[in-house]
Amino acid sequence: MPAPTLRTVLFLCTGNFYRSRMAEVFFNAVAGKMGLGYRAVSRGLALDPVKHRSAPMAPLALQEIQARGIARSDALTRLPAAVTLADCEQAARIVALYSKEHRPLLEAHFPTLVDQVEFWEVPDKPGVADLIDAEVKGLIARLLTGGVRTGPPTLTMPEVTSKEAPASKKPITLKVGREVAGRKGKGVTTIFDTPLHEAALYQLATTLKQKCGTGGTVKEGRIEIQGDQRERIVTELQKLGYQVKRVGG
Repeated sequence: MPAPTLRTVLFLCTGNFYRSRMAEVFFNAVAGKMGLGYRAVSRGLALDPVKHRSAPMAPLALQEIQARGIARSDALTRLPAAVTLADCEQAARIVALYSKEHRPLLEAHFPTLVDQVEFWEVPDKPGVADLIDAEVKGLIARLLTGGVRTGPPTLTMPEVTSKEAPASKKPITLKVGREVAGRKGKGVTTIFDTPLHEAALYQLATTLKQKCGTGGTVKEGRIEIQGDQRERIVTELQKLGYQVKRVGG
């Protein structure tokens, strides 16, 4: 069975030169490790034809990305791109990085889509990388659990504060067990009771099969990996950031 198509998260800023580019790279670095079933792209709402076409991205953005040990040549080398209506219509989630700046641009160019956009409060200034990183992780937590954004992350920035409660970031716990009954002696390792949607399950199953060097499948909302792979799978899941509970012997 072919792997399901990844859904798109579209990050928007003004020039696609700094903030949205960091959001794109930060998101894909985490989502790729977790098998989330989403990939991020980023676009600009009002590109400067001189400033934003002279280099792939702001040097400060590149420094922040490299400082986190992220190396994605395709994301780091392309030039800024302007958003199109097709970009918006194809996205499962749309995030604009700064409501004061980007809501007016969206209202002017894509008025029918404004209500579908999640607005963050990330101003165009140095030192916002940690805030973007926190927002991205909060978004990923919501995609995994189906939660809603109740407020910005608890990270103080100049002119970016809130007294609202932060979004829940409760770690996801996956159960790992083993089944042999009715399998003609060929047991399987199971990963179950997950809150992951189908696309994320398939992505995670693919990752685990590769790590274990064996086959497997997704059945009725759980992953089955051939053989007794419990130790390896627990280790790999923990590396991906999941909490793991072993069930059975």
